[in-house]
Amino acid sequence: MDDFDTLRQEVRAFVAEALPHRVREKVRLGLEVGKEEMVDWQRRLAERGWLAPHWPRAWQGQDWSAARRAVLQEELVLAHAPETGGISIEMIGPILIRHGTPAQQQHFLPRILSQEHWWCQGYSEPNAGSDLASLTTRAVRKTRADGSAYYVVNGSKIWTSYAQYADWIFCLVRTDVDARAQEGISFLLIDMRSPGVSVRPLIGIHGWHLFNQVFLDDVEVPVEMRVGEENAGWSIAKSLLEHERLNLSRVAENRRRLAKVRAIGNEVEEAGEPLMQRPWFARRFHALEVRLETLAATVLRFRRLERQGAALGPETGMLKLIGSQLIQDIENLAVDALGPDTLAYDRIAHFEPAEPGAQETGRSPYAAAASARRFVTRGYTIAGGTSEIQHELLAKQVLGL
Repeated sequence: MDDFDTLRQEVRAFVAEALPHRVREKVRLGLEVGKEEMVDWQRRLAERGWLAPHWPRAWQGQDWSAARRAVLQEELVLAHAPETGGISIEMIGPILIRHGTPAQQQHFLPRILSQEHWWCQGYSEPNAGSDLASLTTRAVRKTRADGSAYYVVNGSKIWTSYAQYADWIFCLVRTDVDARAQEGISFLLIDMRSPGVSVRPLIGIHGWHLFNQVFLDDVEVPVEMRVGEENAGWSIAKSLLEHERLNLSRVAENRRRLAKVRAIGNEVEEAGEPLMQRPWFARRFHALEVRLETLAATVLRFRRLERQGAALGPETGMLKLIGSQLIQDIENLAVDALGPDTLAYDRIAHFEPAEPGAQETGRSPYAAAASARRFVTRGYTIAGGTSEIQHELLAKQVLGL
C-alpha cells in the first residue's frame, strides 16, 4: 500500500466519523449548504490539519505537494463533503503568503484559518469581465495631515460570489489611468465594513443567492492594505492561476455528479424498466464516462510532468474548458432523466433534505435541486475565462493558429 492509498483510507475514515449526516445528504442531493454548516465542517478539517495542507508549515500548513492534496480533495468530494477552501484558502491565502508584507501575513493568515475572516474576490466589473484589464474601479492616493497615506476607491464589482458573507474583499483597482491597461492596476485589501461599501444581491434563475454586486463609494483604504507595489496588481492577480490550474478540470466533482446520475438511472423507470437499461440514457451516460476518464488520464499526465519539474504551459487551459463543459452535460442528463419533476420550484427543498421516514411522494429526492444545479453550472464555462476565450488562447498559444 503506497502513501496515497494510506491517505485515502484516512480521509474516508475521518469523513465517515466527522461529517454530519444531514450535511452529507444535502451535498449528495445537490442542495445548498449554509454558512454555519460550512464553518462547522471547515473547523473540523482545520483541527485535523486538512483545511490548508498546501500552505507552508510556518503558517499552520503541512507543505503538501499538489498531488497529495489532490488525493485529499478527491476523497472529500467523493464522500459528499462540502467544497472547502474557496476564495479564502485557495486564493487570497496563497497570494498573501507569496506577496504579502509580514504585517499582512501575521494579521490575515491566522484569521483565514480560524474563519474569523471570510473573503470575496473583486475582479469582474459590469463592463470588465472577460476583458478584465479594462476595469475602471479607480483608486486615488491621498495623504492626511498627519502624513498617513490612503486610497479613495470608487467603482463597483460584479458576480462577487458570497459577498453577503464576506468580511474582506481583495480588489483590482486602477491607480494609473495613463499607463497601459495591465500596468496601471493595483491589488488592494478592503474591509467590507468600511463606510461606502454596499452589497446588492444578484439572484439567478436557479433561485440561489450566490452572486452579488459590490459598490465602492469614496471608500478609504490605508496604503498598508495594498499587496505588492503600486501598479503591480496585474502580475499578482495572474499568479492566482498557478495554484489550481490542474484542479480546474473538476475531475473529482465530475465523478461525484456522474455517480448521482447513475443513481438516478437505476432509480427512475421508463416503460417499466430502469433508465440505465434504456438505450437513449445508457448511450449518453457511457459517453460521459468515456469523456471523464479521458480527462482524468490527461490530468494525471500533467501531474506527472509537474512532479518531474516540467513547466506547465498554456495547454492546461484545455482542462478547464473540457471539465466545465462535461459538468454541464452531466447535469443536463440528470434533468432529462428526472423529467417534469424538476420543473417545480421548492425553495425549502433546496436547503432541507427529506427527513428519514418521510412519506413517499413518488418524486426522486434528486429532483428538487436538479434544475437549479443545471443553471448554476452554466456559469462554469464563463467564470475563470469563457469557453470562447479558452478556445482562442489554445488556438494561438498552443496550436499557433
